[in-house]
Amino acid sequence: MPTAREQLLASTIWGIRRPKFALTPGHFLLRLNDPAIPFDHQSATDLLHCYGHLRRALTELTGATAAQLHLSLNWQPVGNAIGEPLAETSTPTLHTFFAWPGSRAASAVLALPAHERSAVSNNRELDDQLRDWRDGRLQAPPAAPVESPSVLTHAPLANESLSEAAHSWEPEGWAERPFHVEPAHPGPGLPFRGGHWTAVPRFSAGPLDTLGPDSLVVLAETMTGLGTNSQPPFQGMTFWATDVWSSPAPSTIHLFGRQHGGAPSLLSEFVTRGGLELPTDMP
Repeated sequence: MPTAREQLLASTIWGIRRPKFALTPGHFLLRLNDPAIPFDHQSATDLLHCYGHLRRALTELTGATAAQLHLSLNWQPVGNAIGEPLAETSTPTLHTFFAWPGSRAASAVLALPAHERSAVSNNRELDDQLRDWRDGRLQAPPAAPVESPSVLTHAPLANESLSEAAHSWEPEGWAERPFHVEPAHPGPGLPFRGGHWTAVPRFSAGPLDTLGPDSLVVLAETMTGLGTNSQPPFQGMTFWATDVWSSPAPSTIHLFGRQHGGAPSLLSEFVTRGGLELPTDMP
């Protein structure tokens, strides 16, 4: 039987809980306590704080070394839902899939059609440990990172081998934004299809919870703008990120425009071609 959803931690703006249909032992939700709360500096700060609390707890309790994060805006999965967990509510919700030795990654589950997935039901012991971790209190947030005006001159971008001309897509003024954003390039032999972008932090970063909250707000605004300014506009947007804490390279975030009908989903193609696979050299 699926584990009943219970609150594991309530913070000011976000809460940590299990989904109704947990797909892996490391599957958790970070959900807004009130869907009317805007995503601004305060909300972003609390979201990063909650994710950091959960990341540090699972690192200590399970030896977790990575997490994969999913968020969809204005979008409900349909059909086989390849590459995405099923939505439980219209309230903005961040799905997190933590990985530790011997656990399953999100890619192992989400490459299956929704009707073939099975819920895990042995999470009680870990959930109790999470409630008790640090006496159930949020730790003080880490010191805010200093976003130096010195931009990374050779950030390890997702498409490192591309020419500098290929990196000039960004609209005027975007070079000052905290993320480098560009259209994702298709795999060998595949035609280019618009609607898939990558975003890479311009400044040196460790785990994603060490990003500045204002950087996260700018990324959210960029994500919304890409969807509404495309021709035709996308009906929704999806965010996927893989956060490997030992990696010296900034995380690459994938943004997908969502559209009902028409060509096969770019997200499902991304997942079935191994886009969510964790690095093989990960601890």
